[in-house]
Amino acid sequence: MASLDKARAHHAKQLLHGERDRLMAFANKRIDTQKYKPDDGKDRARAMVWSLPLLLGPVVAFSSVVIAWFFVYYRSIVFFLALVMTLLFVSVGLSLSSFKWVAGKERPWLWWTGFFTGQSVLAALVVGFFVYYHYLAYHWKYEEMRTYTNVAAAQDDESFPDGSMFLWTEDTRLDVQRAVGYKSKWTGQVYCVAPLIDTTMSTEAPIYYWAIGEDCCEARSDFQCGDAADGSTRSSLVALEPGDVVRPYMKWAVRGSSYDRYLNAVRLEEATYMTKAAENPTFVYWSKDPVALKDSFYSDGVNLCVKVSLCYMVFLMVCVYAVCLLRLVPKQRMEGVIRAHHL
Repeated sequence: MASLDKARAHHAKQLLHGERDRLMAFANKRIDTQKYKPDDGKDRARAMVWSLPLLLGPVVAFSSVVIAWFFVYYRSIVFFLALVMTLLFVSVGLSLSSFKWVAGKERPWLWWTGFFTGQSVLAALVVGFFVYYHYLAYHWKYEEMRTYTNVAAAQDDESFPDGSMFLWTEDTRLDVQRAVGYKSKWTGQVYCVAPLIDTTMSTEAPIYYWAIGEDCCEARSDFQCGDAADGSTRSSLVALEPGDVVRPYMKWAVRGSSYDRYLNAVRLEEATYMTKAAENPTFVYWSKDPVALKDSFYSDGVNLCVKVSLCYMVFLMVCVYAVCLLRLVPKQRMEGVIRAHHL
């Protein structure tokens, strides 16, 4: 029995020493007490200050490319591409300069500056591309074209290949009674057409000019598009088709894809009222102020560009601030030691 008691005492002593060793290991461990302290907001304030110079490059790059879409691209594609490539090379150069093997010292803020600058250039390319080919391309094309006055509906439209605006003769009018609406099964929209006629035209005469609009008419004998309700209207703006605005390989980029649907509406009108359309009819927007309508292509492009750009700037500021807070701003850390005490 004595030997059994002695063995139990020895085992208990070993367990006690082992437990004490484990406690001492925890007692000597250094732990970070910063996470137990309330945030004083200093890191966030420093991140906000660091964000300001980091935003300078991306903002300048984005603004430069967007402005170039408005004032440079139309006049010189070569100069526009040179500007874009220069900004991209600068962004790559900034990123490379951040590495130690290039500058002898790591500069992570340069890498992020280059990254956001390149990202801003690409974002500006996307925004400007959409705005240019949906609005500005039409505006600049109209600027190249001419205005014709005292034009009769009976005159062949091939006589005015460069016409952008027409001021019609007093006897030219919309024949609303022969208007039709063609509903596309693909878009669900109604494409409206109404022929322009004058007093000299017979029922067999081909119709060269057609007023158009979307979702502004009934299926038959009704047309409320543009200023059709105003009987004093005698002017119109030519509706350009994609081939008039850009080269054939860029037709997909412009917004004139409705041209074929208006042709379908004309074919429907011919079948319904037994009229005869010209082989290549000219579509027009019936308007009392065609100049304002032409200028709206530019103003609408500016408004859209400003809205999208502001949204992107907010997104950019959030991203830059997050990078500064999480990656760039050094944290002020206060380490402490917690030790266990044994009684």
